[in-house]
Amino acid sequence: MSEITVELDIPDENKQILRWKAEESEKILIFDNEKCVGCGICPIICPTEAIELMPIPEIATGNLEAPYCVFDHEKCIYCGLCAALCPVNAIQFTFNNTSVLDMLDRLKLDKKIEFEEKKCLPCKLCELLCPRDAIEIDLKVPKKEELVIYPGEPPKVEGKIEINEKNCIYCMNCVLLCDAIEIDEVEPTAEYPKPGKNLRVNLDKCDFCGLCAHEKVCPVDVFKIECFSDVNRKILEPELKAEVKINEKECISCGWCQIHCPTEAIKVQKAIEGKLELTNMEKCDPVGCVACYQICPTRALYSPKSSKEKIIHKEEYCIYCGACELSCPEKLIKVERENIKYTGDETGPWTSSWLKAIEQISGKQFPAVSIREIPITIEEIKIKISKVKEIPPLKPEIENRVKHKLSKINEKLKTIKTRFWVEGRTKKRLEIK
Repeated sequence: MSEITVELDIPDENKQILRWKAEESEKILIFDNEKCVGCGICPIICPTEAIELMPIPEIATGNLEAPYCVFDHEKCIYCGLCAALCPVNAIQFTFNNTSVLDMLDRLKLDKKIEFEEKKCLPCKLCELLCPRDAIEIDLKVPKKEELVIYPGEPPKVEGKIEINEKNCIYCMNCVLLCDAIEIDEVEPTAEYPKPGKNLRVNLDKCDFCGLCAHEKVCPVDVFKIECFSDVNRKILEPELKAEVKINEKECISCGWCQIHCPTEAIKVQKAIEGKLELTNMEKCDPVGCVACYQICPTRALYSPKSSKEKIIHKEEYCIYCGACELSCPEKLIKVERENIKYTGDETGPWTSSWLKAIEQISGKQFPAVSIREIPITIEEIKIKISKVKEIPPLKPEIENRVKHKLSKINEKLKTIKTRFWVEGRTKKRLEIK
């Protein structure tokens, strides 16, 4: 019988790697905390309770630095279920270098993204909007100087340009085409779902050639150009080319690309359907607490700047992962997953247990989610500190020895392995209903 070894490796604070090795087989599970949003799905479906949630509200609000999940490599049976059903691709599982997402006999979330090259403008809008960097556009836009040809030195040209910025989607084609056009790039939000603002034209550089208004450059009629000068020049047709790369394993099917594509070149199928309800909003503090919209992987929640509402939910972006529900310290958010789309062979040996996991996600069989409880609050710590009596000063030689020892202990406590051990099995578990 071949020897089996099980290992846990934590190369940095954002990675946990579990390895199962036999003579001719190897299973590897990688948890990436940078992609994880603490949705609580993997602890729900884990058949051996090998995954434990850390205090999600404290992490989401920035009051605690810790990973959202901790994996117990001694309990893990390396089934790959957590990786197959993770809605945000935070867990990878491979068996002899084959991903569970590529195994035909395993069920997995049926989220899809389809791209029609013939419909593509092209532009960089979907890349700029994607919250998970799952789309990469290698866009080739000719410069205006290559398309506007003068027989000699370019003359001074007079004209008029009107800009309808309300129409602008900030696809950036005009900026790449002409140095006279400028746009300030911004981070898109559900309240302002655009990657730019403040479109402007430097009239000292503009020769009113009209290329920025060409349908192959601008799909939404932002520019109106009039040239008043009688100019001897040749203006060539702009040809934009792009290589579009979509990483389907990084896509979380949020729909940002589909909703905002000006030519409907992208279609997305979400794996989870459901509904989200905001309740008892008088308890909500969107200024002091930013947990829900900070943790949301799709920017579906936001606190409006010009509205009486405290939190707004943009359903079109939501993937119903449930991270916001677990992150809310006041439990004001309720997420219901009503339909789970999945794909894979339903006749395989894994079917019954994996179908049960899918039912658990949809709430048909929904066990309580447990998160790690912090045993004492910050306020309680402050009270205890205030009651401590003054300690007489140490002798310098003793104080130096103590400081040296404490520095060594501090180095150990900073490592994620030590934190997991210290905060591990001795603490009580809090059930979220």
